[in-house]
Amino acid sequence: MMYLETYLETRQRRLTALFIVANLAFFATLLAVMFYLRSVSVEWPTPFHFASLLMVSALTMFSLCASVTAAIGAHAARIEPTTEPAVRWIAIAISCWFVFLFLEIVEWVRLVYMERLGPHTLFGGTYLMLTCTHWVAATGCLGWFCYVAADVKKRDILAAALYSHFLNVWWIILVITVYFFNADIQGI
Repeated sequence: MMYLETYLETRQRRLTALFIVANLAFFATLLAVMFYLRSVSVEWPTPFHFASLLMVSALTMFSLCASVTAAIGAHAARIEPTTEPAVRWIAIAISCWFVFLFLEIVEWVRLVYMERLGPHTLFGGTYLMLTCTHWVAATGCLGWFCYVAADVKKRDILAAALYSHFLNVWWIILVITVYFFNADIQGI
């Protein structure tokens, strides 16, 4: 219980928790829409192959690295007398989110232009709806990290790290429900 109290210790962390709950409701609704559209669809493609699953694994590793390094940066800001270690850890988190965002765009290009599953298709529309909302949220998290890196002693790094943790959980749910459920296992 003490661990939870640490995460809800400040006003900004409590506001972040409320923001996470609102995001969770929104993302869950989008996921429910995808499952509904999949159930009423006559033909639902399986466009993800081995290379796509490798890309998703890389995306997951970069997002996890961003969250872990942000949490380490929050810990460093709390215990270190200088700000340099915390800023370094946050810079690594920022870099990881940048790579994540770039790789997600590469995956969109592959799906839309190579697989021909753009927003005009039922699968492409739902896939882009789910991943684009995650991409926008991750971009906001990246901006939040830049904001806290500017003054790590006065800003709550752990609040930004909490949102990053939530985005990781959401990404893992997307990996399972969107990528693995729609993977061409026989083609591997």
